[in-house]
Amino acid sequence: MLKSNFINNAVKSLGMSTDNKQLFNNITGSFLIKGTSLFISLFTMPAYLQYFEDERILGIWFTIVSILNWILTFDLGVGNGLRNNLVKAIYENDMSTAKKYISSAYIIIGLISSVIIFIGYFFIGFLDWNTILNVSSTIVTNKVLILTVRWVFIGIICQFFLKLVLSILNAMQKTALANSLALISSILLLIYITSFSAQDLSSNLISLAIVNVLTINLPLVIATLIVFQTSLKKSKPSIKSFEKRYAFDVMKLGGEFFWVQIAFMIISSTDQVMITNLYGPKFVVEYQMYYKIFWVYVSIFTLFTNPVWSAITKAFAEKRIKWIYKVHKLLLKAASILIILCLGTVLILQFVFNFWLGINSIDVNYLYAFIFSINASVIILVMSESAIANGIGILKAQLYCYTLAAFLKVLLTTLLSLFIKDWIVVIVVNIVVLIPYLAIQQPITKKYLKKIEKDSVVL
Repeated sequence: MLKSNFINNAVKSLGMSTDNKQLFNNITGSFLIKGTSLFISLFTMPAYLQYFEDERILGIWFTIVSILNWILTFDLGVGNGLRNNLVKAIYENDMSTAKKYISSAYIIIGLISSVIIFIGYFFIGFLDWNTILNVSSTIVTNKVLILTVRWVFIGIICQFFLKLVLSILNAMQKTALANSLALISSILLLIYITSFSAQDLSSNLISLAIVNVLTINLPLVIATLIVFQTSLKKSKPSIKSFEKRYAFDVMKLGGEFFWVQIAFMIISSTDQVMITNLYGPKFVVEYQMYYKIFWVYVSIFTLFTNPVWSAITKAFAEKRIKWIYKVHKLLLKAASILIILCLGTVLILQFVFNFWLGINSIDVNYLYAFIFSINASVIILVMSESAIANGIGILKAQLYCYTLAAFLKVLLTTLLSLFIKDWIVVIVVNIVVLIPYLAIQQPITKKYLKKIEKDSVVL
């Protein structure tokens, strides 16, 4: 009811144009899909605890997936570059230009994927994964870890190539459909880990890695085939449609997005790796318990920011600056509501843990809970500002702030771990390094939009 009223009020505040209805239909659809996905993910954690009897093995699995997911950011920003450039082509119904952008993007990603999989597959076999993951060979052998990492790696590379369809769906302003693919993957994975279990931990680890390849990629394959047989039948990628000019357009904007992605990845996606190496893999499971609860609010907020990004790009191309201001205010209102709910969750977290984890529940450390709630709140505010900046293509504040924050994240966490023997320091550092961006981005965005508004005729 709260969500429905909020969306209805938001639609009224923006007016009832086709674009506004499309935006809020996407948000509503995404809420339904993501809500289901979050519900599924909450049941996945207890299922994991049943699937792996040893929490150290589960911590290893989370860390492996976390490390290899970094590969998804090494697309040189091609996905986001394609997304922003494709919006205008689709809006103008220029399917020829859309085909050139899509073809150029797929060929670039195809070449990058080929290089990464060739080098990475063999490189994995030369590493001592017991040392990297801080786990004894008596628990799981390096041979098993190499096999597991290689399977996860293959799945990630396939996803790396196939996930371009998500950028295309977002450019078409079909965000709800893009979100549904992750839901399907989550359901398939949950079905497996609740239905199957091998004889030993090593076999469980390898089997899960193989199944992971299928669950994350099958929905993307099906979506790609459907998109290029229906809406974009005239724009399906081909080698003949590759053009350097369009590839450069995608790469130019994509390069800035790429650096922003890398820096933000270091800030937000290295928690498990740093905890594993500085404190031990068993603490990753405890981290995941707090993370999954409070990250729910961040995930909910992406349901606003993902549709808004492409809608802002389209509105900016049409010089509808006042509409962009209204959407920004709407995002801040949504952020405020979620932050209040996030902070309030700290008070009922023991009940949530007991209900969610059952016999595997832990006693809540309320200091940890409060720190995680602040971390989620800061990221929500960061996303509210970056969604507008990404939509209109002004990324310098993110470039500089995230780069500095990434450097400080690694430096401060490493130094503080020498004096503070508690893994929660990793999350505290996340909060500290992101705050400067919040103070800088909003004034820059407002100044830029005012300049455009002054120099242009608002449609």
